[in-house]
Amino acid sequence: MRTLKSHFLYLPVIMIFFLSCSRDEPEDPVVPQQVAVLSLQPVLNSMMNESANKQGETDPPECSDAVPAYAQLSLTYGESEIPIDVTVDILGNENGFFTAYDDELEIPIPSGSSTVSVTITDFVVWSEGSPGEIIWAAPKTGSVFAEFVSMALPISKNLQAGSKTYLEVPVICFDERQVNLYGYLLIDLNTIEVSSLCFFANYCADDGRHYTANYSLDLYLGTSNAGTPLYIDQTPTIGLGEHYYANPICLAVPAPGEGIGSDEAYLYYEVSIKDWEGNYGTAGDYEESGTLSWNEVQALLNNDGTTAEYEHLFINCGEEDTPRDTNILLTVDTQNINEDNLDTTVIFSDDRTNPTGKPGDAENFTSLVDRGMKVYWRGQTKDGNSTVVIDILEVERKPDGGSNILESISKEDRLIVGQVRNEYVSGLESYHITFRVINAENTRTFTIDPKLKMSGSN
Repeated sequence: MRTLKSHFLYLPVIMIFFLSCSRDEPEDPVVPQQVAVLSLQPVLNSMMNESANKQGETDPPECSDAVPAYAQLSLTYGESEIPIDVTVDILGNENGFFTAYDDELEIPIPSGSSTVSVTITDFVVWSEGSPGEIIWAAPKTGSVFAEFVSMALPISKNLQAGSKTYLEVPVICFDERQVNLYGYLLIDLNTIEVSSLCFFANYCADDGRHYTANYSLDLYLGTSNAGTPLYIDQTPTIGLGEHYYANPICLAVPAPGEGIGSDEAYLYYEVSIKDWEGNYGTAGDYEESGTLSWNEVQALLNNDGTTAEYEHLFINCGEEDTPRDTNILLTVDTQNINEDNLDTTVIFSDDRTNPTGKPGDAENFTSLVDRGMKVYWRGQTKDGNSTVVIDILEVERKPDGGSNILESISKEDRLIVGQVRNEYVSGLESYHITFRVINAENTRTFTIDPKLKMSGSN
């Protein structure tokens, strides 16, 4: 579940048509033979004026009066599909609008060749401002609005060495509320702060058994499915290794827009369980939905500020079936502890099904953990003496420890955190827990060996 939080400028690309006509632009330098220069001409498609003749259920949006100021575009060229992302000014004359010269649009010609292939994938036009507004967009193949252009994105063309090629870009007017109908995501088209958001799901069969889930995820910008779609029908990668597994779904999500507080809900998700032959088989018609605030998205980030844990969903699981973290407490008799009496001076307890551990049986104390959740180890003194510190140094599986229940173990200050595996693991895991008793006179280190057991069944 390692994904990055960053600021991204998603630079959509261009769809292009070759113009056989030439332009009289004496101010342009002669194009060297080792490159081909692109200039792009956004053209508001004439089909816009004939939309009444179309039989589609969705009409294109109305146009803005704003004047085009610049275009965001990306393309790839050559056999290696080298990417170019660029923002370029749009100029105008009596012949219409066209992109200004930009050295990023000087496409290198491969050695020994006279042409180079260029593939244009996206194209949007902005009005003046910082960053202004998107006023035109070229629809993509497979989108609803693709019917309103004679050829939708992407397009591939061969450019001639030493040439300046003018390419028409058929566009239609843009409405942010219908962004998915163009084949774009809203997040693709704006300069915004984005963060990682990951989802993982468990499914509870009607008999109460927990399974790693296969599911479909829809995510909207808003507080219901009437909001702007960000991602539709996302599904996890599933498979069978030693156990059935599903990878978390990790998505880039934008920060809330202007006027929405960081503690206000602004993302809405819907999750529908899918069948999984061989695991739990045919599932019921179950769904989970909910909202998230920016604070809740940020709370999933780890301490490094860049990696994230997942939003863990439990589908068809009642409260009594819902997995939870396990907290294990070591209570230490610091006045009497020594290497020979650990069983009577170290008392284990947890917040699950176990009562306070019985002195004399610490080695057999077994804590229950739930798959996919966490387990925490803390220490305290028996007499509450604040001048003595119980510092848990390490938790590690014994070499002959039996089952392998924990996926990872980390330390946060004097707290040890274990990540329980997502798949069910039967049996007991024996582990070493090493801790120090620190006081003004000395520091002593001890090791004791309790156990873990995973709840439920496969």
